[in-house]
Amino acid sequence: EVSQVEAQINAWIEADLPVTKQIKSKQAALDEGAIAFFIEKYPDEVTVYTVGNISKEFCGGPHVNRTGEIGQITLFKEQSCGAGIRRVYAKFK
Repeated sequence: EVSQVEAQINAWIEADLPVTKQIKSKQAALDEGAIAFFIEKYPDEVTVYTVGNISKEFCGGPHVNRTGEIGQITLFKEQSCGAGIRRVYAKFK
């Protein structure tokens, strides 16, 4: 599974997907399906970043305008971080 996840991430990077920014109310963002960790820590107005059609999250800001700017990655570690949840670690090739 790790190699499949790595291949999928690299395919999204190679697809050079756009990264877009929208500022909206926290509730509107949640209603649209944006993901937020520690929701109580966000103000009433939030910044939502969308990566192509694969991710929509509350965030302080990305460092790229398109996924192709990232470069290919290699997953080098994975571990449990909760019941049924795995965390993966990546580094640039």
